[in-house]
Amino acid sequence: MDSEKMNKKEKILEAARDTFFSKSFYEATMDDIAQLSGIKKSTIYYYFPSKIDLASELLEQHIKNIFEKTSEIIDTTHNIKLRIKMIIDFYLKLLAENSKIFIILERIAYDFMQKDHSKKKINKLFEKLRDKQKKLSDLFGDIILSSGKKVSGDLFLYSLVAALGRVIFENVSQGRTPKKEDLLAIGDIFIASVN
Repeated sequence: MDSEKMNKKEKILEAARDTFFSKSFYEATMDDIAQLSGIKKSTIYYYFPSKIDLASELLEQHIKNIFEKTSEIIDTTHNIKLRIKMIIDFYLKLLAENSKIFIILERIAYDFMQKDHSKKKINKLFEKLRDKQKKLSDLFGDIILSSGKKVSGDLFLYSLVAALGRVIFENVSQGRTPKKEDLLAIGDIFIASVN
């Protein structure tokens, strides 16, 4: 894709991010996105055949970035405790740079699950992302807990991300910034749980 087309696509995605942050997925319109991006609605439809496709691309892009960075962290060290600390630091950095993205991801995913036609689309996306998460978890490897019990990297990583996500979404959806010490405490809990 040439740079002019890429710039238009990025402008559309940026406008969609801002629109989905200020309105729910179903309240937001392609007209809103066109007005904010300064790009004609017909051009938006050229890149994204529907609002669902646009939101799906936005979700996939951000989740893919999170998976890629997490994969880099896992490749950096075999020390599980250090990996956990680095993942927590990454989430803190992500939160500091753009806390809006967490509420956008939550809002789109929640809204998608409310209607059958969009639920099918989001389920396909989640299956695709689940495959990526499984590869990431396999890379993470099995974990020996401090109790001596062995758990899969999939369960461990899923639990860590779910715990972080819960604190982040709960706060951001209430208009609050999650407390750094809460996220660090989650890291401490997971660090203490492993050998």
